[in-house]
Amino acid sequence: MWVERLLIENIRSFERQDISFSQHRNGPYRWVTLLGENGGGKSTLLQALGLLLAGPEGAQTLLPRPVGWVRDESTPGQLQIRVREGDRDPGRLGKKTAPRSFTYGLNVTGRERLVIKKQVYTEPTLVEEPSRALSWLRDIAFPSQGAGWFAAGYGAFRRLTRSSQLLVPSLEPQARYTNFITQFNEDEPLATFERWVVYLDYIIAKHPQSARQHRRQLDQGIAAINRMLPEGTRFDSVSGEGRILFDVQGRKVSTLAMSDGYRSVLALAGDLVWRLIQAFPGSANPLQEQGVALIDELDIHLHPRWQRHIAGWLREQFPGLQFIVATHSPFVAAGAGEDALTLRLMLENGATHVEKVETPAALSVDRILQSEAFGQLSPYSPETTERIERYDALARKSRKRSASEERELAELRAFIQKARPVGGPPEPGSLEAKLDAYIERTLQPEGRG
Repeated sequence: MWVERLLIENIRSFERQDISFSQHRNGPYRWVTLLGENGGGKSTLLQALGLLLAGPEGAQTLLPRPVGWVRDESTPGQLQIRVREGDRDPGRLGKKTAPRSFTYGLNVTGRERLVIKKQVYTEPTLVEEPSRALSWLRDIAFPSQGAGWFAAGYGAFRRLTRSSQLLVPSLEPQARYTNFITQFNEDEPLATFERWVVYLDYIIAKHPQSARQHRRQLDQGIAAINRMLPEGTRFDSVSGEGRILFDVQGRKVSTLAMSDGYRSVLALAGDLVWRLIQAFPGSANPLQEQGVALIDELDIHLHPRWQRHIAGWLREQFPGLQFIVATHSPFVAAGAGEDALTLRLMLENGATHVEKVETPAALSVDRILQSEAFGQLSPYSPETTERIERYDALARKSRKRSASEERELAELRAFIQKARPVGGPPEPGSLEAKLDAYIERTLQPEGRG
């Protein structure tokens, strides 16, 4: 299952935007990167998708009183989604079906509960009797618990709990809306990973008759998590006190003592692994099943080295998922790959506009920042940019420069050499290319043309 289209109208900064997540003939984009400045609408777009993918009852639980959501409260806001079903019908597990699409929406009012909009289904219809459409949607596609179309959403403040996890007698599947709870409650920690690992370790030790099944689940999850951690960091064990220990460069460290970067990756990957295993209990490899994952500010807490690889890691470990993520990092934008869809959200005159931009997979970080993806942002600090432009103005001066200007130019020239790009040749016509030309010309020995 994946998202083909989102319509968002009269919601916060969105007047009306109809956004496609599909390629022309090759199906969905499996990775969608959302770029844009703070306040441009990235989180709102992801929350809108979260409400729709949580299902009608889940949406009402996540946002019972959507105050501040409607842009013009004289008319309801609208959220509408078209979802493409893959080759498995959630109502008949294991049975292959032809791909098909469905559309449904929510009306959003400013002071009342969310109102479920009349369901609209594309052909072929998912149910033979149209009067059963809403019940089919609730019971089969988006059930409160159990099998259905898989989706999960993660807000920007995802993190592990700071308290030690006690052993629990069971770890029952949670209601569907909890798949998206961190998008709407930033104080909610992602404790599932720790509880899940501790619980399975306990069951394996205390109930040998069911150890094989639980060992397989635990091994699958740990293997996926290990592959997403930097070299030299691996899962080690669960202590007698119920603490999860990792081997970090030969030293055993509990999750409570790990950095925010490690904890952010563990929280996201661990939660996603557990929810996939719960959603597809009969699957030989739940991590390869289809679904949608929404992630806000994927780069948060991550060192640039991790930012370069995080998209590739996620795509490799969860190949059946469609990722729709927001980021401020050029490393994440580039690491998504050439087959990703990159959308830039721009706030103009109080309204958000969404436009497709070229995916910057082949560009250096400097060139990504100066591309349309990041709005031609200078890779230099404001002070350095100002000094570069002053150097440009003095170097171009047609009349003779004064003695003070010559001294200033000499000082700037020494500074400019530090600002020269490292690596390959700069892009023709870029600021770096002009700097190179100026430096090459002005540093030539006397008598050379």
